[in-house]
Amino acid sequence: EAGNGTFAPKKAARYWTTLEPVVTAAVRKTASRMGRESRSLYPVATAFVLWAWQTKGLELDVARMFRRRVVEEYVHRGMESFTRGSRATYRSVLLTIVDAVTPPSDVPFPIPRSDPTPPYTSAEIAALRSWASAQGSTVRRRDAAVLLAMGFGAGLATRELLSVRTGDIDVRGDEIHILVWSGRPRLVPVLPTWQPGLRTAIGELGDDQWVFRVGRTGVRSAQVTDFLHRGHTTELDVRPARMRTTWLLTHLQAGTPPRDLLRTAGLEHLAALDRIRQFLPSRAPLPPSKSGFERSRD
Repeated sequence: EAGNGTFAPKKAARYWTTLEPVVTAAVRKTASRMGRESRSLYPVATAFVLWAWQTKGLELDVARMFRRRVVEEYVHRGMESFTRGSRATYRSVLLTIVDAVTPPSDVPFPIPRSDPTPPYTSAEIAALRSWASAQGSTVRRRDAAVLLAMGFGAGLATRELLSVRTGDIDVRGDEIHILVWSGRPRLVPVLPTWQPGLRTAIGELGDDQWVFRVGRTGVRSAQVTDFLHRGHTTELDVRPARMRTTWLLTHLQAGTPPRDLLRTAGLEHLAALDRIRQFLPSRAPLPPSKSGFERSRD
């Protein structure tokens, strides 16, 4: 059976030990309830769970991932490169899984909010810096550096960082700002410690080019995942969603005014920050604001 080791996902291979419990639980429940063959469910479920975890930033939990609205978002935003027929097939299979694992009678009301994506530790950030500098080519090292810079330095979501072009980056003296156009338009100051990667990229790239992965013909959420798959195998968890949480936490620790942080992060409600506050060190006083946001409003 696939769950016993014969299923070997290609794109999700390096994350299989992490994803396998959720995928297998969903597949087995669907197979037993719906009479479907596990073999036909594993590839679809694995691709969906990888996207929901890595791109969407959802907790690895069957009930929280396999929801109709998440499936619809995956089909429309996570499968841009698939044919219409393949998208229809995936949607059908995933909705079958949803019906099996969270039938109407089993869905709690109200549905509890999922836990926020945890931030990276200092050791994990150091490991990611080493990973970026160890890439096998100049182009890959640059792409890895700007991926970290836009994630940790500006808190951009996956589609936002994929949409940034060289003309959207404003370099003035010791300050760098990124103009975000997609989704939630805003101007975001880049934290000083993450600026070098962007400065190097701007110096190497031409006008109006993608900053991350030059040569793309458009924006697809899976392009970050594709970049990771084509590099050297790594056990590191490289996710913009976790970088964004880390960025938010950095500003909360620095004493950035919540309303300023909401505006710069493209968020609407303070509840979003309240969920991140749980990661703040207990009893640690917040230092004075040194965020640089004040300068960005000038």
